[in-house]
Amino acid sequence: MMIASAVESITLIPGFVAFPTVAILVDNGAGITQIALFISTLMMVGVVTFPVEKKYLRTRLTIMRNVMAFGFSFIVAGLMGMILG
Repeated sequence: MMIASAVESITLIPGFVAFPTVAILVDNGAGITQIALFISTLMMVGVVTFPVEKKYLRTRLTIMRNVMAFGFSFIVAGLMGMILG
């Protein structure tokens, strides 16, 4: 799960592509926790957008935001797994 979240943090996929992809994954047996982690890291963590964020938020705040978003993604995934799983 850690490798998948790291890979998803690096990729840049628009939501209109990600959500249908998630529907296909769920139909083929993917777990709710993994899907929640996939979507939350995709939407909240921005390694590719780091240079733009750094320009407006400065390096320290950008790093802090991404680290916190990455950690929060695991919390959200765990909660979604407990509630929906």
